[in-house]
Amino acid sequence: MTIFLGVVIIILLLVSLIPNIRAAKKNKLAGQKSTRFNIMIGIDAILLVLVIATLLFQFLK
Repeated sequence: MTIFLGVVIIILLLVSLIPNIRAAKKNKLAGQKSTRFNIMIGIDAILLVLVIATLLFQFLK
């Protein structure tokens, strides 16, 4: 059950991460600051790393 929830969370984080990356690139090309998108990308990346690390430790048990 934990692995299933972890996979679902990873999918949701990726669904959130991809549009934020696209929007940040679009704003950068337009010459605008994309602070909000950069913060969201950072948060999503940190959460992805934490969830993946948790799943790895779950497998090692």
